[in-house]
Amino acid sequence: MEIKILDHKISIKEVKELADFWYGTMIKGCVDVELGRVALGGDYHIESSELLTASDSKFEDVWGFNIRFEEDTDGVLEFDSMVNIKPNFGNRSRGINNEEILEKARTIIYKFIELK
Repeated sequence: MEIKILDHKISIKEVKELADFWYGTMIKGCVDVELGRVALGGDYHIESSELLTASDSKFEDVWGFNIRFEEDTDGVLEFDSMVNIKPNFGNRSRGINNEEILEKARTIIYKFIELK
């Protein structure tokens, strides 16, 4: 299965179907907070990050996330990714330390994925 750059809103059921191909209980993805795009799928966040950056996204605008289904069948959104370690851009952790970027990322993800 290919990593998908979303072009319309998808249901949590569709996200779970994609997740079944990779991990089953979770799916990895990346969000471009400047161009407002989301890529879902892959074994590693870097795969969806590279797909976005190969099509006009800038590395510093792309942030990794997971949607986990173990704790909640409707999905739990978390930002925990090696892609997020960007010391040159002020982020030294696997999370997103900048509240403005975090809020942009959530808004864009919720625009494309039907989460709570």
